[in-house]
Amino acid sequence: MVFETIQRLLAQLLAYDSERITMSTVILEDLEAEPGDLVELILALEQEFAIELADDDWKTIETVGDLTALIENRI
Repeated sequence: MVFETIQRLLAQLLAYDSERITMSTVILEDLEAEPGDLVELILALEQEFAIELADDDWKTIETVGDLTALIENRI
């Protein structure tokens, strides 16, 4: 459920084919996300999962799998 939600949000925010987003997808490189895109993603994830993410949380996030693991540990 978490991965699918992240996949859907990334596809919507970045106008990217959701089928091409996998756990090993590198968010900034493979999806060509800009810093502003990440801010929108953070806000969407916080709202979707009713959690709060700190700035430090994002220092270790590179892939969709990293992000999925972070969210799963918070909910």
